[in-house]
Amino acid sequence: MPSRKFSSYFLGVALAASLFTTGCQPQPQTDSGQSTSQPAPNETVIYNKWEVETHRPHKEIAQRPPEEQKEYNDWRHAHPDLR
Repeated sequence: MPSRKFSSYFLGVALAASLFTTGCQPQPQTDSGQSTSQPAPNETVIYNKWEVETHRPHKEIAQRPPEEQKEYNDWRHAHPDLR
């Protein structure tokens, strides 16, 4: 019966390995290659600069109303030298 135990063990290892390798899905990417779930690190610094310059309390960009998101995007495109 040692081969039966080995087969069960091998099957268990194979199932566990498949769970570990398929458990992490890649994040969707934008055209620039950045993950859509979080801004790029340098973009976060630029966004924080906008908050300071416009005297706004800190909020994630997704939590801001659409008008403020547009205002940030307009400001950002007016400052392409910030990288």
